[in-house]
Amino acid sequence: MGYRVLVVEDDPVVAVGIVSILQEAGHEVTGVARSGEEALEISASNSPEIALVDVKLPGMDGIKTTRKLVEQGSPAVIMLTAYADKNLVEGAAQAGAFTYLLKPADKETLLANLEIATARWSEFAELRKEAEDTRTALETRKLSERAKHVMMERLSWSEETAFAHMRHKCRNQNKTMHQVAEEIIAADEAFMGVIDKDPPKKDK
Repeated sequence: MGYRVLVVEDDPVVAVGIVSILQEAGHEVTGVARSGEEALEISASNSPEIALVDVKLPGMDGIKTTRKLVEQGSPAVIMLTAYADKNLVEGAAQAGAFTYLLKPADKETLLANLEIATARWSEFAELRKEAEDTRTALETRKLSERAKHVMMERLSWSEETAFAHMRHKCRNQNKTMHQVAEEIIAADEAFMGVIDKDPPKKDK
């Protein structure tokens, strides 16, 4: 399945490489933007499904660009960065990016992350239906991601299975995703609290 992808990258050499990978894999490149402002214009007119956004852009940076793209309602954003910086990654996630890639990204990693981003975007679209605004939806998404990882770690479930379980609980118990996620996280914290109170003794 091919996706409609917007590339937001001010380095023409890097942009050409990304476009080549995407087109060879059967994806449609809706445009190449060299600034955040240009990205917003292209996204508004061409409605891409995914945007690959470089964090270092002239003028409006990639994180602010991501936030505005998410506020517009589309597309799923993958952040591109040359730096594995924790604060940068957290900032990208808070802005609404669904995953990030270190440059230069190889073909397999880039294409795999397209699938990850679209899957997470579908989840986020569901969260937006129950949220009052984008900010609330992003906060719920952060909680649901934590809850998913709890179940993935404790039960060896896939990400898809964990999210499906949460949706099932929402329907059956008439609760919001925010409530379900909080309950799962609280249960895990309570469990770990009990374990920590009586840790196993070390063998002498």
